[in-house]
Amino acid sequence: MNITHDILPWSHPDFRRNPYPWYARLQRDYPLYQENEHTYIISRYEDYIKYVKHPAMSMVEPDWVKPHNWHVFLDTILFYDPPKHTTTRRHTNKWFTPKLVAEWVKHTISVTEEALNRIEPDGYIEAHHHICVVPTHITMCRVLGVIEDEIELATLNSLKIVGMQTPAATQADKDRARDGFEWLFAKCKAMINEKRENPGNGLLDAMLTLEASGDMTYNEVLQTLVLFYFSGAPNPAYLLASILEHFAREPHLFELYRENPEVRQAMINEFIRLNPPEQSFTRYPTEDIEIRGVTIPAGSCIRFMTAAANRDETVFKRPNQFDHTRPQEASQHVSFGVGVHACAGQVISRAEVQASLDVIAQRFKRIELAEEPVTMNDDRIRNYITLPLIFK
Repeated sequence: MNITHDILPWSHPDFRRNPYPWYARLQRDYPLYQENEHTYIISRYEDYIKYVKHPAMSMVEPDWVKPHNWHVFLDTILFYDPPKHTTTRRHTNKWFTPKLVAEWVKHTISVTEEALNRIEPDGYIEAHHHICVVPTHITMCRVLGVIEDEIELATLNSLKIVGMQTPAATQADKDRARDGFEWLFAKCKAMINEKRENPGNGLLDAMLTLEASGDMTYNEVLQTLVLFYFSGAPNPAYLLASILEHFAREPHLFELYRENPEVRQAMINEFIRLNPPEQSFTRYPTEDIEIRGVTIPAGSCIRFMTAAANRDETVFKRPNQFDHTRPQEASQHVSFGVGVHACAGQVISRAEVQASLDVIAQRFKRIELAEEPVTMNDDRIRNYITLPLIFK
């Protein structure tokens, strides 16, 4: 297999802004692309679905992978394989059943309504922070049963740690990530200490009970707390912000959403297909595996390109266009992953997004961009920095 180094220019500004032309070329000409000695890239939907579920695909990194900042999560589901992954995940899954999520999103609704009540007389609001981040962050804090302060610092440090996940990460990115992790871990250690002094009935309390019974270790409690605390807002916030930007640029879609409640879930699903917050992830096969006639050695890195699979034209007709009327068999995106490692927060993320949009649709008839939004994108993750909007 030829290794062609201009296929995925990870750090190029045009690629980071809009990687989809590169992904289309990748799918067409290099459906299994070997990026370097160790790393292979899967971009087609059928391969993504088939091989991410393969029992040999492991989260455990082989020895050749250099130590990195994200190893602070070694004692979480991010780095566990079944059966340990399944057992550990069971501790938190019970907190995100559809019935409980319906209660959690009541917090999202109330905080969103408070933000909308503070919109300036001309309709202006910096929507990313006030409408997208704050309600989802506070909701997760209330699930955990922890303090809701320092939201801006929590957001800033969450952005710092995701910036080093790209293959093009610089030393400066890695240094910022280290600083972000230090802040988040210090914050969460303080939350645990406070909780031991003043118990409650949140998810953190439940994890501390499991620690006392020997079913979780302190490191598992701490690292899982950090994971939920920092990730509880960015992904649903990005999804919501991307939809609001669509509504501002394409007013007919907001009108469709407002006037047709029966299509809202389908519309949200299609927006999530087009704009996955997490663009890719990696796995490491524990045995040699053959993909498209190529034997990939055990211990290699396989990068699954979620954003590319979501726009595979062999599955999604006119893949770059919004179409909420796609038949069910042609609308199964992979934005939340598939298999045992599918996103644990997808139920609450979807519910938060719809709850916020429904509140907005009840109160306003039009959304406009006040200024161009500012984003921070790479091959691994996408985030908004600002989204200035005017609601009318």
